[in-house]
Formats: sequence, C-alpha cells, structure tokens
Amino acid sequence: MATVGRQNTQDKDNNDYNNKGVNAVLLNNNRYQFDCCGFISTWEIFARNGAAVPIDVKVQVWEDTGGNLWNLRGENTITATIDDAENVVIITAPNRIRARNDDFIGFYEPFGSVVTYGGGGNYKTTNFVTDQTSYNWDSEDQGNNRDHAIHAIIVPSQIPVFTNLDDTVAVSNSEVAGTVLFTLTISDGDAEDDSTQLTLANTVNTGSASTLFEYDSLTLEIKVRAGVSLTPGDHSMTFSITDPCGQSSTGTLTLRVENDPPVITSLATSNNKTISEDLTTETLLHTLEVTEADPFTCQIDSTGVPFVIKTISGSSKYGIFLSAGASMDYDTQNAYVLDLSCTDTYDVTTGIYTVYLKRNNPPIINGLPLAIDVQEDSVVETTLYTMSVTDPENTAVTCSIPTITPPTTILFHKPSSNFNEFDIVLQSNPNLQYDLVRTFRLDISCTDGRRSDTGVFFVNVLRNKPTVFLNLQNTTTVSSISSYIGQIVFDVEVTDPENDQVQFSMSCVPSTNSPFEIYHSGEILLTRSIEGEFVPAYDCYVEVSDGKTTTGPRSLTVHVLDINYVPVIRNLPLPSPLVVSENSPLAMSVFQVSIQDNDGEDTHTYTMTSSPPDGILYFDIDSATGLVSTSATTIVDFEAVSSTDYTLTITVTDTKDSATQNLSLTVANVNEPPVYTKKSYVLSVNEGSAGIILPDPGYLYTDEDTGDTHKFSMTCGSNVGYFSISSTTGLITLATDVDVDEAGSAASYTCTVIVSDSVLTDSATLTINVNNINDNTPVFSNNLFTYYLDISYPLNTVFGSAVATDADAGTFGTFAYSIDQTSLGIETFGIQTNGDLYLKNSLTSYGYGASLSFTIQATDTGSLQGTATVFVVIPQTTTTSTTTTNRYITFWEYPANPAWVVILSVLGVFILCLPCFMVWKNKGSCTYKGRTDDYKERIREPSEVYENKEDMTKQRKVNLRWKPWMWFERS
Repeated sequence: MATVGRQNTQDKDNNDYNNKGVNAVLLNNNRYQFDCCGFISTWEIFARNGAAVPIDVKVQVWEDTGGNLWNLRGENTITATIDDAENVVIITAPNRIRARNDDFIGFYEPFGSVVTYGGGGNYKTTNFVTDQTSYNWDSEDQGNNRDHAIHAIIVPSQIPVFTNLDDTVAVSNSEVAGTVLFTLTISDGDAEDDSTQLTLANTVNTGSASTLFEYDSLTLEIKVRAGVSLTPGDHSMTFSITDPCGQSSTGTLTLRVENDPPVITSLATSNNKTISEDLTTETLLHTLEVTEADPFTCQIDSTGVPFVIKTISGSSKYGIFLSAGASMDYDTQNAYVLDLSCTDTYDVTTGIYTVYLKRNNPPIINGLPLAIDVQEDSVVETTLYTMSVTDPENTAVTCSIPTITPPTTILFHKPSSNFNEFDIVLQSNPNLQYDLVRTFRLDISCTDGRRSDTGVFFVNVLRNKPTVFLNLQNTTTVSSISSYIGQIVFDVEVTDPENDQVQFSMSCVPSTNSPFEIYHSGEILLTRSIEGEFVPAYDCYVEVSDGKTTTGPRSLTVHVLDINYVPVIRNLPLPSPLVVSENSPLAMSVFQVSIQDNDGEDTHTYTMTSSPPDGILYFDIDSATGLVSTSATTIVDFEAVSSTDYTLTITVTDTKDSATQNLSLTVANVNEPPVYTKKSYVLSVNEGSAGIILPDPGYLYTDEDTGDTHKFSMTCGSNVGYFSISSTTGLITLATDVDVDEAGSAASYTCTVIVSDSVLTDSATLTINVNNINDNTPVFSNNLFTYYLDISYPLNTVFGSAVATDADAGTFGTFAYSIDQTSLGIETFGIQTNGDLYLKNSLTSYGYGASLSFTIQATDTGSLQGTATVFVVIPQTTTTSTTTTNRYITFWEYPANPAWVVILSVLGVFILCLPCFMVWKNKGSCTYKGRTDDYKERIREPSEVYENKEDMTKQRKVNLRWKPWMWFERS
C-alpha cells in the first residue's frame, strides 16, 4: 500500500479555484506521480471553506502517451460532504482505477470549486466544457509552486492463477478434429481483472503438442487440430496468465494419447463364402469393415493360396479377392482357411476367413436326338433348329459338330442370339437332291471347359412339287382416264406345296410399248399412262417357277375402257384485243368461251391463268360455263394494274383431256374523282384581324388519275364571309375580323372543303375553332372622377362609384379593382369589388380646402389594366357636392335642389297672398263684380275673327299664356 499526492491535505487549504475560470487540473510533478502499478482504494481531498456541499468532484488518473496527447486512465466521481475539512472516500471493486507507473493525478470540478491548494510544485489548469477521455495537456501553460490538497492510496494487484492446472488428461487417438479435450479455468482476486484484462498464452510445448493440439484463446479450450492423426504418448502444454500490472503465474497440462487397436467388425457376421471351382477371374469375396482412426493395412498371412487382400478400387476399404487366373480343383482341395491380420503400426488384430469350393456339373444338350425335314429345292440359308444347352453353373458353353454322315459342308452350326443357344443351319443354294442323299446325321458335342455332353441330329431331304395357278386363265379391265402409273391391274394367285419362294415372268400382245409389268409378288402393274390411247385390249402370258419347276404360261386379257375425244375451243383466239374500261362493274360479263366435244355427255371445266399474273385479280372465269367476267371483289383500276394489256390463257377439260387458247384484253383509262382519305379536319385560330392565314389542315386525299390538277373551294353554311380558301393550296385565311367577344359571335365554325379535278369532286368536313384571347383592356366609364367630401366624412362609408367594363368574354372578361395612392403617403381610400369607393382613414390630416388625387385600376386575369384618376376635394364649408358621381346623394348635396326650393317658397308665398289681395281689391267682399261669363272669356280663346290662319295662331299662343293678374280686369 502506498500514498501518492499530498499526505496531509489540510496543509494546502490556502487557496482554491473559485471564480477563476478553472475547473480541470493536472498535477504533473513527482509528488503526484505513480511509481508502481495497482488499484486506487482511497481518495482524500480537502474541501474549501464555503464549498456548496454536498458537491461532486471527478478525481482522475492521466497517462502521458507522448505526441502531445494524454489519455484519461480512469476517474472516480466522489462527493465532498464537509467544507473546510478533509473528505476521505473509499473506492471498492470493481470501480477502482488501475494506476500504472508514471501516471499522474488530476481532477475535474464540473459543479464548482472544491479542492484547495498552496505552495509547492508543477501543475497545469484548463476549463473543460464537457468530460474528456483524452486531452492535449502539453498545450496548456506550465504552472509551478502549487501543491493541491489531494492524495490517493494505491494497493498492489493480486496474482492471477489457473485453478485446474497442473493436470494430466487421457486422450484416445481416435478423437476427431475439433474435439474439446480440456478447458482452462482461471481466478484473480481483483474483480477488475476479467478475461479481457488478463493475458493468457501457451508458452512451452513438449512432445508433439504444438502439432496435434490447438489452444482457443477465446474459449480457453484445448482441441484436436484438423488434419492430424494423434500420436500415442505424452504431450505437454505450458500456459501463463498475466494481469496488466505484470502479476503472472503458470501451469502445465499433459495430454496422454492412448492407441485404439484396429477392430475387424465384418468377420463377426460374415466369415466364409462358397464359390465355384470354375471361377478364374479376380473376384471380390468379402469387404473388410475395420474400425480404426489411424492409418492401417491388412494382409493374408496364409501362404500358397489363390487369394489376396488389397484395397477395393474407388474405395479406401480392404477386400478379400480371388486372384486373377486362379486354378482350383474341388477333387484336390475343396476348402481354403485364410489367416488375415490388420495393423495400425502400434497394434495387430487377426482374423480367419474360410472359402468353400463347389464342384462343377457338366452341361446338358436339350431336345436331342431330333430329326428335321428339308425340301430339296431350298435355296436360301435356313436355320433348321435352335439347340439350347443348360449348364448348372450357368457357365458359357462351347459346341461343335465333330462328324457329319455322309460328309458335307452344307450343314454347320453357329451361336444364337441367346446365351448357350446354337443354330443348326443349311447354307444357301445347297443343291439338295432327293434321289442322291435322303438323310444327313450330325454328331454334336458341348463342353463348359471342364466337362461335356453329346447328342445326335438328323436332316431328311423331301422331294419337290410344282407350283399351281389359282386364278389364270382370266380377263380384267382398266380405264384409260382414271388409271395411273403404278396401278395394280391384276393380282396373280399361286400356291406351292413346299411353300417355296417363286418368281414370275410375263409377255404381252401387242408387245410394242406394252404398259404392263409383273412383279414376283404376282401383281401386274401399269407402268405408264394409257390416257389418249386407242388400243382396246392386251393379251398377257404368265409363267411361274419355284426354282426347280416352271409352270405356265397362263393368259390374262386386259380390256381398255373410257377411250376419250379431246374438246376444242372454237371462238379463240380473237383477231384483236378485247377492250375493258377501268372501274367496270364487279362481275361484269366480258367474253363467253365456246367449245366443241364429240363426247356429248362429257362435263367440262374451265380454268384460267394470266400474263402478267395479276390479271387473275381483275378477271374471273366461270368454271362451269366458261364465261369470262370482271372480278367479283376487285375493281379494274387503270392506275393500279401492272400492265394495260393482259393475255388470259383459258383451258377447258372434260376430266380426261383438255384444250387451251389465249384471250387478249386491253384496259382503257377512265377519269376518276379525287377522294378524301380523311373526311374530317380541325383547325384552331386565335380571334384576330382579317388576313391571318390558318395552319395547313394537311388534307389527305387521293386521285387515281396521277396527272390531274386539283383545286379547292369551301362553304360554311350561314357563316358567310368569315373565311376564304386558296384554290391551289387549300390554306384558310380570315376574310374578316373575328372577335369571339362580340355578341352573337361563334367560337366554332363547321365548313365543307371541296377538292375538284375540274370535273369530279369530293368533300370533307373542316371545323375551325376560334380561341378567345385577352385582347381587350378594362375601361372605366370616365377617365376622371371628382368628389367633394366633408373633412369629417364617416369612415368605411361609400362616397362614389367608379365602374369599369371589359369587352372580353369569359375568363378574360373578369377583372379586379385596386387603388394606387402612394402619392398620398397613407392608405386613405379603398375600393370594393363592385367599384364603390369608400373612406378608409380620416381626412382631417389633409385640412380644409385640400385637393387629393389618386389612381384607380381595373386588372383582368390576363394582366391587362385600365386606369382612371379620382379627385377628392375637401371644401371650406361642410356642404358637400359631387359633379360626376353616380351614387345616391343627399337632397341638399345636389346643387339644383336649393335653387328650386327657393323658387317654390317664393311661389307659395305669392299664392298665399293672392286671395288676400283679391279680397282687398273687392273691398272685403268675396262676390265676383265683373260681367257675366267674363272669367270664362278671359281664360279661353278670344272669339275674334282673324284675317288669316297665321295671325290666329300667333294670337292663340299669346292668349294661351296664363295671366292670373289680369283675370279680374273688366273690359
């Protein structure tokens, strides 16, 4: 046990790092340097006066690795519970720090200053933001004359030991690779020293331990190595165990390998075999099953025997074999007792195997003696008899014919296709003669190589009998028109008593170019066509031979039927080609073929070919009547045919004979209309001014007449004058201004486009869609609006309306109102979605007599914008008036109203005063003082007579004026 650091920590309570920007200290002087390896069991620090106890301090051990890098060896977090006093903390396993030689003490105070210091040696300080596992302390300034109130008590580490060594283990030499033989167990009193901290090693080996065994450092297991055979004997392995402080111990494991002798297991169930004495080929008699982990060999220990032990081909096992070429005789030795052994070089295992011999039995010829009859006219090689031989051992047998009586070479034997069978054969063309030799005797012998059997075979010769015709003399018929080469006209039937092979021969009358031939089967065949010939019958004479005797001749009469007359085409060829116009109707009659045939009942068939070949596409012939017509499916097209001149080759047949003639045709050209192959087209154009050329419609049309010139025209129904068409190109042009926005304007027009070759025409539909575009700007009803507003006009109240319109229809006719009042500095006015103007902020900041101007805007969805100017006048008085507003204003805001109110007021006063005046004029009386009917005369036309109508009219106008002040005057 040793103390590293300040022994009496209370001696260094002079100062601390409180509020000094330091929370980590390395004490790199000798007092705080470890000079041994062990575990820190106790820490002692002196806590400063006023420390906020309890408070944690991280006490550390640092390792100088060189290269400006220090590694944190370990740290303990201890808690100071008393300030201005020594605090001792005991560290228990497994939390102890292992300190090594030349390590230094340090500490880290993340929660505040605790450890004090006083005068002394070297040190380094820094400020950690977070915990550090490595740090470049060399980059920090070196301090001196400062010792710190901290020390550590270190105890030495304990020695690790093997708990199961030394030991000896018995191992069988049959153990396989990977077998675990022993597992090391260890012990260390320091809890911190687990298997990751301890170093185990196989240090010394004796015997063949390093070759035969391996040590697994992860599992601490000793195993059998792969690919080795364990050698019997003692093999030692010495192991060492060392902790990080260098404390170590050793132990020895002795592996004693014991040999397992070979075990022959197969002899327990099979130790003998019986074989034939005839066996001579190398034969496997027994497979030795031997249990042995090590390499081994086996052999026969008996001498002078025809047997051997060797490895079986394609296998590692041994077998007991009969030697090739062995010679064994049951009568001499009927059994062999074989001594054998197997050894793995360490031990030998013996055994006995017995081979018994089986005596050979002779072969047996089956079915003899036997006699066979043969016709004397035999000519082909003939198998007279197949002789079978049975061998009890199923051995291949060899047979021979030692003697033939009387001697001859025409008889012999040969092996048959089956095992141990032999054919007795009569050779071809043996020239047998019944009158010379009637019987042959064959003496036969068969052997299996060791023993044999014999037998007798007889061949009897029979006299030949002649062949007999069964169906000649005879007659038959053949058709001249329905016959064919190879046709069987007649089948001659014969019989031969010996069933001999026969041959036929034949001659015919007339003999010149005879159309008949006889085969050896008896069939008489037609060798050529007889169609068109006029020979009515043939006499044929037939003979047959069986090789010994010829029979015949016998006659066959063949009558020829259906002799035919050839038809004749009478009206072809023509003196000049027949003209056929193109586009002639389908199936139109062109020409009727006329024929003559002396066979009045014949049925005739017409066929036709063409030159050039495509003529058969345009012309047909009725196979029954010979009527030539245009095709029923394909129009004759002058522009499509390969040639305008065709030669039709017409053939008529009566099913027997035929006649052929040519019909010449010329195709004439006819004008054909142009044809639209696409009947509908669509164009799209923006609304715009006259003269705009629309895109090319891309007309698709054809004209069979390749030289024709085409012109275009167009009609659009009631939509006249909107479009024009180029007669040469077919391009469409706006003939007038087209505006979709105008009332009654259409957005789509359907027209008919006509193409003409100057004679014939075709039409197609053209749809012209006019696109509505944004071509009109919103317009206000006035360019200038003027309003008079009182300075105290209420907020959010409408004071006028500025309505705009947009001539565009649809989406582009939609617009939004806005105000540009940046010149006013503040947002004083607002405009609603319907164009109504209203006051958003007070006018008081402008004062009486001010005149304000701003711009109102109407912007459509296509970004076109119309503007107008608005003047707002704040008058000196509170009376307000407008000049151009179209809103409902107050009664007194309209300038004319005060004027006519004044006039009416004066008139009312006059009317009220008039009765009083009248009363005064009548001296207080309301009675009328004038003449009778004076009033009425005063208010109607005068009754004077005027000289002319003009004077009357003028006077009437004067008198018609109302003169209320004169009504009371008397005349």
